[in-house]
Amino acid sequence: MGDRLDARLRAVSPFAWPALLSRISEIDEFKGWWLGRFRAAPASLGGLAKKVVVRSANSSVRVEWSGFPRHPSGSRPATPPSAPGENRPSPAHAYARLLKEVFDGYGELPLSLDLLQRMHADLVRRSSNDPAGRGAWRAGPDRSMLFPRGAVESITLRPSDPDKIPEDTEALVRWANARLGSREFHPLLVTAGFVLEFLAIHPFAEGNGRMSRLLTNLLLLRRGYAYMPYASLEKTIEERKAEYYLALRKSQSSMCLQRPDMTPWLAAFLDALRAQARKLRAALEGNPQENRLSGNQAAVMGLFERHREVTNRLVAGGLNLPRETSKQVLNRLVALNLLERIGAGRATRYRRVDQAK
Repeated sequence: MGDRLDARLRAVSPFAWPALLSRISEIDEFKGWWLGRFRAAPASLGGLAKKVVVRSANSSVRVEWSGFPRHPSGSRPATPPSAPGENRPSPAHAYARLLKEVFDGYGELPLSLDLLQRMHADLVRRSSNDPAGRGAWRAGPDRSMLFPRGAVESITLRPSDPDKIPEDTEALVRWANARLGSREFHPLLVTAGFVLEFLAIHPFAEGNGRMSRLLTNLLLLRRGYAYMPYASLEKTIEERKAEYYLALRKSQSSMCLQRPDMTPWLAAFLDALRAQARKLRAALEGNPQENRLSGNQAAVMGLFERHREVTNRLVAGGLNLPRETSKQVLNRLVALNLLERIGAGRATRYRRVDQAK
């Protein structure tokens, strides 16, 4: 498989490379800016990361399909009831928990078959009727194929036969680890190729799309794209899910041809990452860097690690400041668009501005 995946990347048309390289350059320029020049206040980034986890989890559940009916009735099946004594998390909650694990511990999560199966078991703990299928490779045909080939096909085209899934998935993981550890291909292209092949193999009976997005975050974080926890890639994909899935479908449909064409998928994948970077940069433009906040201003922002909102009295008492000084600090943070003022007079309180909106 490794040679085939290499050949697929090398077969990208020379005419497509200028546009693809322009996208890669912009994404990597933002990566360099984040790592080398940007220094946000830790309190600000901590709150932002928490919001991104929730936003990403909700979006990832909604983005599974793009207007294509998942079931003949056009509606999703009811969530199976929990067994007595079984406390299953909701799909969004399960995704949020795994995404936070990726954000917090990606350095200790190397890509492996064991990791894929363990994450999948946690991901579908609520939605799967069959406990034996949680974390297990797909044992039957792809149930998402609603139409015969030659008419209208589902997003998952020609998935691996069940008896070949372990072998194909292991080969894919081995290829991704080898290529991400070398300089032969750019890590963004390797990650895109991994996701394309992972969804084509369709290794699990359900949850493959959500798994692909978790793994995208993981692989990019492991390759130095440290800003991933602060802007929701899943939300960006949801906002452009029609283009995203149609590009995936187009590239998958050519995978078995003599001259496969990855260009539509590479462009859509890089477009989503570029939009994510642009959104985060725009959100942070009004957010002063850490070295531009005074000591008192940074201390006030730190209070939001423990409080949802603060008052002048709380700030003055918590930081041992005169009331007039704390009021001036709060007014300055409002002017910097870091805080919003709610109420008036003695009822005035302050909340952090959501920089990710």
